[in-house]
Amino acid sequence: MKPEKKLIAAALMSAVSCFAININASAGEQEDALIAKIIEAYGGSLFENLSSVRIQHEFKTAFPGQGYTSGYVEFTPLKQDAQFDLENERASIEGWSANWNFNFNTRTVSIDDDIVAINYASETYQPAAGPDYYTAFGPTIRSSDTLLAYEISNRADTAEHQGTEDYIGRPHEMISFEIPNSPPLMLHVDSESGWISKMTRETPFGALTYQFRDHTTSGGIGYGSNFEFFIGSDVNLLSLNIALTPNRVRDSVFAIDRGIEEEPTRVDTSEMTVDEVADGIHLAGTGNAFTMFADAGDYVIGVGGYAGLGARYDAYKDAVGHDKPLRYQVVTHHHTDHLGGMADALALGAIFVMPSNALANVTTAAGEDIPDDRVQFIDGHLNHGPVEVYDVSTSHAESYALAYVPDANIAFQADHYNGNYVDGPSPAGIGTVTMKQAIDALGLDVDVLLSAHGRKPNPWTDIEAAVTAYNPEPCPRNRAICR
Repeated sequence: MKPEKKLIAAALMSAVSCFAININASAGEQEDALIAKIIEAYGGSLFENLSSVRIQHEFKTAFPGQGYTSGYVEFTPLKQDAQFDLENERASIEGWSANWNFNFNTRTVSIDDDIVAINYASETYQPAAGPDYYTAFGPTIRSSDTLLAYEISNRADTAEHQGTEDYIGRPHEMISFEIPNSPPLMLHVDSESGWISKMTRETPFGALTYQFRDHTTSGGIGYGSNFEFFIGSDVNLLSLNIALTPNRVRDSVFAIDRGIEEEPTRVDTSEMTVDEVADGIHLAGTGNAFTMFADAGDYVIGVGGYAGLGARYDAYKDAVGHDKPLRYQVVTHHHTDHLGGMADALALGAIFVMPSNALANVTTAAGEDIPDDRVQFIDGHLNHGPVEVYDVSTSHAESYALAYVPDANIAFQADHYNGNYVDGPSPAGIGTVTMKQAIDALGLDVDVLLSAHGRKPNPWTDIEAAVTAYNPEPCPRNRAICR
């Protein structure tokens, strides 16, 4: 236990255990008193000596703007097994889900000084996207009132009392504090009990709200047995069941499982690139955002509208040495993460080619109404210059714009297959299978498949090999989390 937590608990616990915080206390005293009250609520001396905690959480996950259909919110199951070695800032977080579009069973785990991500379906591991404790495991910390109580008790020097408010019919103290790699966190603490009822924070994506209800204890350690998470006003996570086990995390969990191998070398996407994949066909992008640009003679056709479209178009023009206008922008589907470039496309004067069910989300993403003469619905199939566009249905979306360049035997898609490895195919998902089925049903002769999320031009033989190797079993290694 860290010294500052002991000082707070020893000096102030008896003074605040039975009544609300005195809001007239001097700066510093209010914060210390409130933190002491939180410590008492979450277990007192047992909480002070908490060394590790395991939180097994079953959710329903909502997909506003990301589901199979565009008209309503859909839910998918999600299970998480989070084990934290608090004293040594280590964690192992395993997740599992199986739904209409994908199955996954992954684990992000601290291994000595590194953090790795294990994919049990492919039986491989790679460096985690979050290279440090708070980046990799921060989302789970923020989703647990017990872990939030632990963090503020160890970061009292960053805490600031922000006043009192009524919440769910009871007075609550508002106290902000900081953890690394996160905007400040605002806790809403029940003035009488010391339970954390809510946490809010402002991010570049908008306001996030974490709600904790029905507090109880396990092994003397407190936690909210119900949890909801909102992005803006949209629900994203609803808890179905939470089980908390204190001081039972073993060192053996911080290891890579037997039979898991390091994954093959990935394609480097760290810098903006513009690659010519066929005569007049270029793929431009960086990170996980790529757009295909097709030269149609007097104008250009873009396919793939992730955020940063304008920067990719500028890079494309610089690479090819012309300044032709972007006449058409093909919108692959209604998912909002693929519409971040719509304002750029509108400003560039492009005509939007899309499935009809994408219009509402495209309009929202563009930031203003799009004139009728700048919208084209695919209605089965249409052609623009060298590009054919087909409206197909896959496991990913009920209505999806598949772009095809017949002169080059190239198809472009998003979210069904990425092709991350320099050599050989990446693992397929159910989306890969249903996309291949749609392409086969159209009778298209595809040699290369491009992706909105990857730089690699994927040989069709890779797609065939990945689909052949695809394992539909949602629990490929019979892990306990997905039984």
